[in-house]
Amino acid sequence: MTGREAMRWGLKLEMEKNASMLFIDPSSEVYINIPNISLAYAATHFKTRVIDQHILPYPRDRFLRHSADVLGISVRSFALEEAKRIADIYTAKYPSSEIKSVSTSVDVQCCYPFLDFDKKIVFDKPFSDEYPFPDYELFDSFNYLSTNWQTGLWNYSIMTSVGCPYQCTFCACRSRKWHARSAKNSAEELKLAQREYNIVSFEIIDDAFNVDKDRVLEFCGLVKPLKLRWLCSNGLRADRFDEESACAMASAGCDTVGFGIESTDDEVLALVKKGETIGQMEQAVEIAKKYFKEVKGYFILGLPGSNYEKDIASIEWARKQGVKPVVSYYVPVSQPDKIFYGEKASASTLAYPEERQKEIYRYSKKITRGWYYRQGVPAKIMKATFLSIFKYNLNSLLTHFIIGPKRFLSILFKGEVQ
Repeated sequence: MTGREAMRWGLKLEMEKNASMLFIDPSSEVYINIPNISLAYAATHFKTRVIDQHILPYPRDRFLRHSADVLGISVRSFALEEAKRIADIYTAKYPSSEIKSVSTSVDVQCCYPFLDFDKKIVFDKPFSDEYPFPDYELFDSFNYLSTNWQTGLWNYSIMTSVGCPYQCTFCACRSRKWHARSAKNSAEELKLAQREYNIVSFEIIDDAFNVDKDRVLEFCGLVKPLKLRWLCSNGLRADRFDEESACAMASAGCDTVGFGIESTDDEVLALVKKGETIGQMEQAVEIAKKYFKEVKGYFILGLPGSNYEKDIASIEWARKQGVKPVVSYYVPVSQPDKIFYGEKASASTLAYPEERQKEIYRYSKKITRGWYYRQGVPAKIMKATFLSIFKYNLNSLLTHFIIGPKRFLSILFKGEVQ
């Protein structure tokens, strides 16, 4: 028996002893290609199975098949109502079960915060190299996840740091202490994922990846031998981005980067305490375009001090610069359960009429539609579906046939993948 097999056997025995606890990730229609990393850390630490309704939404409510003394629910803000519904129907069927929220020091993922119930399960060790590598085999969605990772339809998501020391007023991550894993530890997780899950690409989803330039350069040197394609479309500060960083990232396999631009109006940037100017953004974009296949720019409609003319000018700036605009609506941080990106999003700002914001939102999608064809996404969907037919279980197969066409039609007619 190999060391890895022995570890798995030990984990199985431990899970049997802890069979009275079960974790759930509620379903939603936001970022369905990115697993719940915080819950993965908690499940790995507590050696607990996960019913992953987020990645694998069908069969719906399958968690009701399992009786547990404690049901732990990961309550992401965009799935708050679904989390409450799960708690209600589970308690109705298993009245003696205790419902708790599950949280870790990773308390924000992709700009959406995690929320707590009154009773909670907490793994609160500060984010560092002491965190275990997430074990996605604990997720009942694992076959579906690994299918998409192996085909490159989805990128393996990794957080190498959490928190952001900057003060952007619109962001749930603002003014939080930056905790980072070492470059070596982060690279070791990717080595393991490549060996165990056969990943072909990865994506960094840190809040602020390039706070420490030396760490970025070291990370690039360590992942280069893995020959993985990767993206850093989140967590890049334009004012901390330079030619040396760009060169190191590109040579290590990175082909896509993204900057949080928000607005091209310096007055708006100052009002939201962005700490950057449009001049710095343009300089970063100019450098990035020399090294990367795709350069994304994240924009927010309806920020304080903005208006229709300023927001449409921002999207036009992206079009002229050759930047792929990714647009969301401004939602005050006091409304953490509001969805700001995707089909379920709606405008919350009073900066100007909602219909005008929707108009810009739709326009930005038209600009980006061709990107998905250049990335070969339709072909990857088909490959993942057929791989599922021959290799994986019924749940994975059904999800590919149900979600796959939906995603394909979304690409054709809406120009987006979620």
